[in-house]
Amino acid sequence: MWNKTDFVLHVLRKNFPAFCMALVFMLCRTANAQELKNFSGKITDAETGEPLPYVTVFVKLPNHTNKATTTDFSGLYHLVAPMASGDSIYATYVGYVQAKKPLPKTHTGVIDFQMKADNQMLSMVTVTPKSYVNPAWAILDNVVKHKDDNNLDKLKSYQYQSYNRLELAVTNISEKMKKRKVMKQILPLMDSLQKMAGDEGKPILPVFMSETVSDFSFQKSPEQKTEHVLRTKVSGVGIEDETLISQIIGTSFQQYNFYKNYVRLAGKDFISPITDSWKTFYNYELTEANDKLDGRELYRIEFKPKRDHDLAFVGVIWITKDSYALYRIDVSVAPDANLDFLNKIRIQEEMVQPAGTTAWIPEKTRIVLHISNINKSWSGFIGNFYVANKNIRIDQTFPKDHFKEPLTMSDSITRKDDSYWAKNRPEALTPADVKVYQMIDTVKNLPIVKTYADIAGMLINGYYKVGKVSLGPYPYTYSYNDVQGSVLRFGGMTNKYFSDKLVLGGYASYGFTDHRWNYNGSVDYIFSRKPWSQFGVSYTHDLNQTGYQFENFAKANTVFRASIRNGKITRRGPFEQNDLRTYVQTDVAPNWRATITADRRSFDPLYNFEYFSPANNQRYQNYQVSEVIGELQWTPGRRLLQSSKINKRITLGNGADNPVITFRYTHGVKAFGGDFEYNKYAANITQKIHMGIFGKGEYSVTGGYIPSSLPSPLLENHRFNFNTMRFLEFTSDRYASLTYTQHLEGLITNSIPLIKELNVRTVADFNVLDGSLRNDNGGRPSTLRRPTRSLDGIPYVEAGYGVENILKFLRVDFLYRVTHRDHVDELGAPPSNFATRISMQFRL
Repeated sequence: MWNKTDFVLHVLRKNFPAFCMALVFMLCRTANAQELKNFSGKITDAETGEPLPYVTVFVKLPNHTNKATTTDFSGLYHLVAPMASGDSIYATYVGYVQAKKPLPKTHTGVIDFQMKADNQMLSMVTVTPKSYVNPAWAILDNVVKHKDDNNLDKLKSYQYQSYNRLELAVTNISEKMKKRKVMKQILPLMDSLQKMAGDEGKPILPVFMSETVSDFSFQKSPEQKTEHVLRTKVSGVGIEDETLISQIIGTSFQQYNFYKNYVRLAGKDFISPITDSWKTFYNYELTEANDKLDGRELYRIEFKPKRDHDLAFVGVIWITKDSYALYRIDVSVAPDANLDFLNKIRIQEEMVQPAGTTAWIPEKTRIVLHISNINKSWSGFIGNFYVANKNIRIDQTFPKDHFKEPLTMSDSITRKDDSYWAKNRPEALTPADVKVYQMIDTVKNLPIVKTYADIAGMLINGYYKVGKVSLGPYPYTYSYNDVQGSVLRFGGMTNKYFSDKLVLGGYASYGFTDHRWNYNGSVDYIFSRKPWSQFGVSYTHDLNQTGYQFENFAKANTVFRASIRNGKITRRGPFEQNDLRTYVQTDVAPNWRATITADRRSFDPLYNFEYFSPANNQRYQNYQVSEVIGELQWTPGRRLLQSSKINKRITLGNGADNPVITFRYTHGVKAFGGDFEYNKYAANITQKIHMGIFGKGEYSVTGGYIPSSLPSPLLENHRFNFNTMRFLEFTSDRYASLTYTQHLEGLITNSIPLIKELNVRTVADFNVLDGSLRNDNGGRPSTLRRPTRSLDGIPYVEAGYGVENILKFLRVDFLYRVTHRDHVDELGAPPSNFATRISMQFRL
């Protein structure tokens, strides 16, 4: 008899070979059933090439379920799925058309997606019953209630190391553009561009790439910030100074705080999706009540603006369930926003909560700007900004001198060291990134590209570089007025290739009606770049205009100064002038600039002029003055950028809504040929104030006092900011003026059907002047034909309204003269109490 154990052993001995084969077969079947497919790839925007984070990538399983993963912040994914998965892999994300690609037969593979934006998303309308209570509303209420706890503004200080990367590329490379001469040398690169773009993507031509590592510190009270740039790496077309680029990137782009009601972007205020008044501006949908990321339970909420054309966002936010904090955000400016030139603005941000606080700080930020709305046939630009912060420390106490300099740079800032970048990059460069660097180096060295870069620089700076000399500024090349007729002018200045300290400049012009030559020569010398200090001397023989001599405290742009040399200048008090001027300028502190000027100039009028001096009982039909002028300007928040290769003082911004204040004192002396001794005092404050949905206000307040007896051209002849005032109509020796403009953006026009499609914006103007003129300065009726030159105690008021952004460049103002409406001129003619002002401007 066999017992059970003996029986089993007997069977195994007799059938062992067959049993082993069966066992192997079963194990293989089991292994095949559990064999997995392993896929990875990168998902990008088909239009801009930007990486897309948070995209869901999935395959369909036989049991009618899905195996899914999501892309990380760099748009990368890794998906492991059973062998029995379907024959396709999918990618889906809000705002994009779902993408689908076939799965390869192999067990592993790289599958990249280029996803196309879904332009129909905003046009969808959700209809809900009146009794419907949106579950997202309670979440948004709690987000607002917990703002003070989660906002980084609660921290007394914070500090971190920041990695910044900026990529610029040309997009919309049309077939017509490919036929141009500049592109023929680049065409061999197009195949590589297409491969980088992918099957569904559009090829873009990279022209600039930079990386910067810096240490950033912020202190709340008193509010101070400083940045120390450690290392920079720059490659790009037309770059003069890579250290300058690193400062611009590091200081102008740090982070965006969505806990504030408005997010400042491109100089405009966009409504935050978690603004205190969120229900007024946005529609929300809770798309996932139990999302989980990085071990945290989150709410996922999609949103879009309630009103077309508002400066608002569309996108997705992830809110933590425990503290109602903003954990992730992925937003784009609504495509129909009242914004020029920028076809797309997208912000993606991931937050981190440092130990020891409830506040959250941006850890990773990406911004994509797509400029392509200038002309349909023109190429556009894509800017891709990426920032990653690490080593975050909070509530530190800094030494007193820690914020002495708002910006400093390491001595090794431009050192070439690949190992440094490999260690300090948040993620290693992809093969495509390496190819971008190589391609930029190829493109920038093409002779035709260098020529185009020089032309672009001329259009921006006004000068065209030819070796060691830059010719220009080009707006002055030709002008026409009723005194000189047609005027041709040729000028230029030396550039950095001549000297990084000495700058020589000058021009010569000829009038074809008066047959006279005018000219200028100047020498400037830069003593120091930190603090910036320079000296200069110049001599000018040229026409000037009484109506445009003194009023403008703000530095006028080249186009405006060139334009006032045209037209009927006889009504503006033209005169010939010989002007010998020397100055010394220095930054006495980070926010203070001091200038001392010595000036000796003549006044030879081209109109009937006579002045009787009560001081010496002499009559003057022309005169000379010698002046010493001291000026002190305070620009809080403005940063002076350091450049060893650009021979001019370059500043960046003036802080958030900070004023610019200027004090000026002028003392005239009788030495060196001067005919009069006098004093002048003047001050100005200028400021731009951002007001959220009400747009932006701009004001300038100017005051002056001249206690001396002087001829009228040396007094204040008001006209610069008053378009309904005639030239030389009013003169003052004591005065105060206010000019104010309110840019209402689309506050009104965005609510008007048809009009809102034009993207025009409204403006309001208000200008007022109060001044007086003593009797010895002509306050009583003059011996000239003008009845009076004084305001006679009645302020001059001008008000108006306008429309800007007409065809993106034009602004039209309609201005009304409110007071002095019956003030006749020397011929007895009343004034025109209405004026239309047409101007060109570049505003986003």
